[in-house]
Amino acid sequence: MHENSEDLPLYLRAKEYLLERIKRMRPGENQLEPENLLTAKLGMSRETIRKAITALMQEGIITRKHGKGNFGHPDVTNLAMRIDINSDFKRILTSLGYEVKSSTSAARSAAPSPGMLRRMPEAAKSRVVSFDIDYLADDLTAIHGRVELLEDIVVTPPAPGEYYDNMNDFLREHCRTPSNHTTAWLVAENAGSIGKRFDIKPSAAILCWEEVYYNILDQKMGYIKIFFNPAVMDLSLLVKF
Repeated sequence: MHENSEDLPLYLRAKEYLLERIKRMRPGENQLEPENLLTAKLGMSRETIRKAITALMQEGIITRKHGKGNFGHPDVTNLAMRIDINSDFKRILTSLGYEVKSSTSAARSAAPSPGMLRRMPEAAKSRVVSFDIDYLADDLTAIHGRVELLEDIVVTPPAPGEYYDNMNDFLREHCRTPSNHTTAWLVAENAGSIGKRFDIKPSAAILCWEEVYYNILDQKMGYIKIFFNPAVMDLSLLVKF
């Protein structure tokens, strides 16, 4: 366990123990001890053990089979940049040891981009507030994105400077209504100017992430397109059957 594990809540200490145990497992030898044995071994209540197991089940690291017990998946613990459980790119990069800086450009009024109109065709007659976002990982550009928000929902256009930790915080401060959920797409395209920004071949295909933001009334608020530097970003996800 980590040096400061004694400062953690009990269920997180149990979770950390289980995670370290699972990392050392081998295929075919990945069944965890029964919950009553874990309770005795760790000196914790069964409720605490179950809370830790549930947390790891939600991350796909443990599978519970009725009548058979709990099974750990060591390969899942090695997945970095898991976008199925965390789409906060700053937190992803920081967790891997990068020194991360993020910034936004000055906001400008513009017509919707072709990408936005493909995902939000109803914005064709609208103006948008548009600005760029950049994430630097150890001074190397890891992510570049462009945000387009419907102009009539923006209360205060953002000033250039350091970016918020996540888009939800930004929308909450600058828009008339907070965001409630988002839909996302992964695509790839050749983008010469972006390739230059990432210092890769202009003809190279770059992975992109597109999102449309909605408020609680299911009204679309805006669109973002993010490009990932393949030299830094290796996004992964877990699909359960």
